[in-house]
Amino acid sequence: MVRQLQILVSQFRVLRTGTLSEIRPDNMYQPLAASLRGEMAYIKTIVMKNLLILISLVLIFGCSRKDNHTIKIVGFLKNSEVSVAELKTTDSTYIDTIVEGRFCFVVSDLNENYIDLKFDEWIQLYVEYNDSIFINYDRKNKQIQFSGRGFEESTFLFEGNRLMKELGFDDPRMVDIALFSLKPDNFLKSVDSIRQVRNKLLSEYKKMNPNISDNFYKTENLLVTYFWINQQFGYPNFNEMITKIKPELPDNYYEFTNQIETSNIELFKFNVYKEAVSSYLDFKAKEFNDKYILAKELFIEKEMFENILFAKFINQINFNGIDGIDSVYQDFLPYIKDQKRKEFLTGKFNSWSKLEKGKKAPEFEIVDDSGNTVRLSDFYGKFVYIDCWSSFCGPCLKEMPEMKKLSDEYKNENIVFISISADSDREKWLSKINEFQLTNTINLWTIGTNHNFNNDYNAKAFPRYILIDDKGNILDATADNPSMIKEKLEQLL
Repeated sequence: MVRQLQILVSQFRVLRTGTLSEIRPDNMYQPLAASLRGEMAYIKTIVMKNLLILISLVLIFGCSRKDNHTIKIVGFLKNSEVSVAELKTTDSTYIDTIVEGRFCFVVSDLNENYIDLKFDEWIQLYVEYNDSIFINYDRKNKQIQFSGRGFEESTFLFEGNRLMKELGFDDPRMVDIALFSLKPDNFLKSVDSIRQVRNKLLSEYKKMNPNISDNFYKTENLLVTYFWINQQFGYPNFNEMITKIKPELPDNYYEFTNQIETSNIELFKFNVYKEAVSSYLDFKAKEFNDKYILAKELFIEKEMFENILFAKFINQINFNGIDGIDSVYQDFLPYIKDQKRKEFLTGKFNSWSKLEKGKKAPEFEIVDDSGNTVRLSDFYGKFVYIDCWSSFCGPCLKEMPEMKKLSDEYKNENIVFISISADSDREKWLSKINEFQLTNTINLWTIGTNHNFNNDYNAKAFPRYILIDDKGNILDATADNPSMIKEKLEQLL
């Protein structure tokens, strides 16, 4: 399996680094299916060689199971640089001191199967009652071997997660440019191929390891499906961002949404499922108040409703403020059981009251690209349009050409265009200013989002646009972006 996963990695890389003409989604994974069975036998032989040795060591070190409602995890570390191991569940964290490269956890009455273990690195484990999993780790070569009762699931998780990490699929900030650049038909063939090969890998592994839990097998298949669903939800925006052209989707493109189950509380612990059901809500309802009403119908599990809507409220307030959402906000507060969460949302909501239309815009002092200090009060008597952005924000950069057009067109009018970057890297900031030739904007730099400006204006999420009148009062704390604001500016000027 290990060697075959290396082959899988190289084939996936075709999607990441090859030219589009090299991608053949309909046949690129055929060699993989042909040789999976032999590789599954290979890894089974490897781990069995270590099983008797590890069991003997465990007996020597006295880490024993007390009853059949426990799970046992024993680690043997070589070249380790840490002194403690941590075992994390949803509700608890267990700590054990590493002595001579060994640690041991015995946990009773665990009500979940997927848990996280940390020593020199984080790994995910799958456990069921009466499991005894032994882990042999060498930090020097980053090799991990699993054995014991119930080791098969954790072996699969480790190799699968390592594959996903190497491909960049574990990082939501990473976008597979080659894959998402494809035309819709080729994209769909490609993601279907990815799904099929992952399912095939799982099914072949189960054939070679019949003791694998049925629950594990079912859950992993569902997670593959929801990963496939998320790829399709993300495609329209990613494709347009990369190609600069809105893709023409087939009429039946969103048929994949028929496979989404919105009340699976067992899957809700997985981010891939949370992302899918959250995207489904966004797909079904565009306006925030409509989302809230629909969410009550979709998410009958209270935990799901609270968690998804909490994130939606934070996102809505960060980007759009509180205008028009007071009634649903008041309705939602009783659903929040965690007091810290409730206080956070309440504080976020209340902080926007000072940015309501007609309120005095907070004064700011920010350094420009020449090293001079610029104040809002310098521009009293003129309208001010502020663009809050950063170089790592794709939607921000997409609007930059429109920002330049506006600032050039209105350079002799009673309005000032201010660009405020939150980049921490000065050179990246200056590079983007030069790239977009923002010669008629006032270019300011807050060096991150902890500046007084970002705090006073709640400018922590980007892109964000602010419009201030000629008396220094807020006109719109969440103004339209440059490509949509022109009509409004014409009315003002």
